[in-house]
Amino acid sequence: MALAATRRATLTVMDTGARSSLNHQTEPLRQTIELLRRLVAFDTTSSNSNQALIDWAAQRLEDHRAEVFVQHGDEPGKANLFATVGPAGRPGLMLSGHSDVVPVTGQAWSSDPFKLTERDGRLVARGSADMKGYIACVLAMLPRIAGARLPFPIHVALSYNEESDMGGMRVLARHLAAAPVRPLGCIIGEPTSMRVVVANKGAAIYRIRVRGFSVHSSLRDQGVSAVEMAAEIVTRINAMQPRLNAAARHDGFEFPHTSVHVGMIRGGTAHNITARDCEVTFEVRALPGTRAGDVVDELRGWCEHTLLPSMRAISPECAIDIVEILDAPALDERGNVYLGHAIQPLCRHSVFGRVSFGTEAGLLQDIGVPTIVCGPGDIRVAHQPDESIEIAQLGECLDFLDRLLAAAEAGTLKLS
Repeated sequence: MALAATRRATLTVMDTGARSSLNHQTEPLRQTIELLRRLVAFDTTSSNSNQALIDWAAQRLEDHRAEVFVQHGDEPGKANLFATVGPAGRPGLMLSGHSDVVPVTGQAWSSDPFKLTERDGRLVARGSADMKGYIACVLAMLPRIAGARLPFPIHVALSYNEESDMGGMRVLARHLAAAPVRPLGCIIGEPTSMRVVVANKGAAIYRIRVRGFSVHSSLRDQGVSAVEMAAEIVTRINAMQPRLNAAARHDGFEFPHTSVHVGMIRGGTAHNITARDCEVTFEVRALPGTRAGDVVDELRGWCEHTLLPSMRAISPECAIDIVEILDAPALDERGNVYLGHAIQPLCRHSVFGRVSFGTEAGLLQDIGVPTIVCGPGDIRVAHQPDESIEIAQLGECLDFLDRLLAAAEAGTLKLS
């Protein structure tokens, strides 16, 4: 899908919350907090539209002389943003973040999740850490970026649906892959406490639909319980973990193996009916260099050769279908080590990080854009009630971006 440039009207977001006492903070940091206040006010839960946030961010970028393109997504109300600040027609450094957040439904928040609240040096709101804090820092640095004498442009990218199926970055990556000029590298600002992360596991989610044959439970030998067959599958998935542990190890990760995990199971209608349907959702977090598909292919083969024959001997309508919801590739450090070494001196951490959570980085690496992950905040508070980010982390991110621009101006930041 081609990107089309559009002009947008200014969007006003009302701030009815009490202002923080920020007299002790620098102007860029104060500006970052105000931008974050506006960003979290957009309820961009993945099931909602992100268009209002994209329009607002696009206007701010255009106000700082950026060339801004909006790419409308593959579902209504969803859009990506890709902007270029600096010399046009050249490959540059991409600063990327996702605009969506996870739901707050069922969580016990002590304050309005879509209203920024300052508490003990932290800023509380949904998305404050994951990852609107980073986006606010990038937008706050626009005057500095626009005034810098850069040998290459800075690209700013915002995607949609990272928290659900990474559909936005898939659409944007296809465009970048076909573009005449693609970025030299990318920094994705997921919360890493400002540590340079060079590898993350893949994130694959699959749904298993089991179709049984319903009869009264007193005649169970004449029926097939989808719940019982699903339980057999769950047991099989759990039994795969020891073999995965023996097959591959990467000591850079907290859990140094490919992992499998069953997160949800639901089925059946009554205690005295053999269940006709049951659904299981499971995930595979694959180490770099391995494929979640290999794990799923093994499970699919076991279902077809072990479970299905006995099920269909009772009823031919029985079935087991394994459907992919998401398969985001791992970020493999072998494809970004040069970029990592170029960026790491600008951070305060001397050791590369490797994380087990999934990111959009592997999608960019797959189209030839070296990518690292580095952003403010702690992943342990992401998706949680009272999600928050330390104000000091925002300051550290601003300092990092300033050092990045200074190194680019001095010609010491080599991206190729």
